[in-house]
Amino acid sequence: MAEMKNICGKIPLELHAKVRQEIERREISTQQFIQQAIEEHFMERKGEVSMAVRTLAVQVSEELFARFKTALAKKGCKQKDFLIEIIEKAVEEIEKAEMAETKEEAVMEEEPEGEETQKESEEEASGNPTADMETEDIKE
Repeated sequence: MAEMKNICGKIPLELHAKVRQEIERREISTQQFIQQAIEEHFMERKGEVSMAVRTLAVQVSEELFARFKTALAKKGCKQKDFLIEIIEKAVEEIEKAEMAETKEEAVMEEEPEGEETQKESEEEASGNPTADMETEDIKE
């Protein structure tokens, strides 16, 4: 067994009550609870390395919340995982749209030169007399 060290600190009464409830619900010791909480915070969890995280919170209508809970029950996953999946998909769609828009703009910037060259080549290949007349007018 690894060498152990003691850790302690004061926390608000409300948080202490929540911790006690969770310890009782999970039927573990306070030491086990604190160790698990710290390990989850610092170490790998479900194959993902812990990283700096930010909290995102929103308020929604009762109707939307009920719809969300129904969808969540059908999907059969945790609320957090479901929300992260939805956010990632939405962000990926926006990023893909931006990339496509950027590529389209780049193509449009290149097209005028390409179109003129292609048009001139087509006129020369077809023996278009208009193209020959323009050339003659310039010579005069």
